Amino acid sequence: MTEQLLMNNVPVLVDRTPGSRTTTVCVAVGSGARHDPENVAGATHMLEHLVMSAPLDGGPSLSERTERLGGNCNALTSPELLVIHAQMLNEDAARVIGWIGTSLLRPELTAATLDRERQVVLQELSAAASDPSDAVQDAFLTRLFAGHPLGSPVGGDPESVARITVDGMRDAHRQALAGAPVAVSAVGGLPAGELLDALAEAGLGTLPAAAPLGARPRHDPPAVPAGTPERWPDDFCWLLAGSRAPHLGDPRRHAYTVLAHLMGASPASLLYARIRNDEALAYSFQSWSRAYSDTGAWRMLAGAEPANAPRLLDSFRSLLAEVASEGPGEEAFPAAVRQAVMEVVLRAESQQDAAIALATDRALAAEVTLPEQEIEALGRVTAEEVAAAAAEVARDLVAVVRPEAG
Repeated sequence: MTEQLLMNNVPVLVDRTPGSRTTTVCVAVGSGARHDPENVAGATHMLEHLVMSAPLDGGPSLSERTERLGGNCNALTSPELLVIHAQMLNEDAARVIGWIGTSLLRPELTAATLDRERQVVLQELSAAASDPSDAVQDAFLTRLFAGHPLGSPVGGDPESVARITVDGMRDAHRQALAGAPVAVSAVGGLPAGELLDALAEAGLGTLPAAAPLGARPRHDPPAVPAGTPERWPDDFCWLLAGSRAPHLGDPRRHAYTVLAHLMGASPASLLYARIRNDEALAYSFQSWSRAYSDTGAWRMLAGAEPANAPRLLDSFRSLLAEVASEGPGEEAFPAAVRQAVMEVVLRAESQQDAAIALATDRALAAEVTLPEQEIEALGRVTAEEVAAAAAEVARDLVAVVRPEAG
């Protein structure tokens, strides 16, 4: 059972498993790529690198110290969040939490550390740009959320990363911790009392209170006209097609999740039967739906030979239209619901995934959706709701391809 506690004004969610010898702690800060300072895309992602890799109190970094204890520590930046998480033996939890507090609250923001991590980030961006399956996702979100901060690439681009200064990083760090919602979670064997003591000692309870992102006034993206590629590349390419989706607080989002499984990589999905079994147009493909605080994105990603790519898009659009007009089918629909439920269960049974889900959900929303509640919501989704979701995706479909045609 998940306990929802408060440490001063910081929400702390604890899911204790007596007998577990490890604990995963997650700190989620509701400040992501969409909150980067103007003209400095990638600042939050750079902060993630510095929190994880900069020297800590003149010695090894947070990640190195945690790994030396046998644990693991990592971080991620998303459009709306900066997330730090670590799994360690229970007896090491207080030390690791203390290091997380120091790294997050007082990172070493010096010219030397910034220049070193800048080179690492530039290598990361170069690797992503050279991989069309990565590049197509940034291109899709830029197109889908044109004129909105969600369209900003999480890592920025080489030009924006080059503009990041030490003073700019200090401003970005100060802005993130002063005005962003923060939530902490712990899943595993550590008792709640010991967790709270360690968090207080680390100074994480001193962070100011802030409303969850979803409780703030919504900033709806401007309308984007539907569109598909006019030209196709001559090489193997990656196609990404999708549309806007409901925001985190919209109950319709569960139907979009089920639709993603109907159009997923499972042999039980409608899309698998169509583009792999019947038409042999693609081998690698997947679909998913992501809800943000004020909007969402539903997408299908597939790799295809150049001759197959336009046919694959036509087949995908045709299948969406069929689901919209005829429904998802008596066999495919319950299978998709069960797959969505299984996804929730697997996330809940993974210590790391569960901790990340609890903290990020609380930073985004005033109320955490627990696995049991999400499973119940998925069980209430109707075939008619999925058909309506398919109709909306088909109507507003945006498709991009990478590499672009020469």
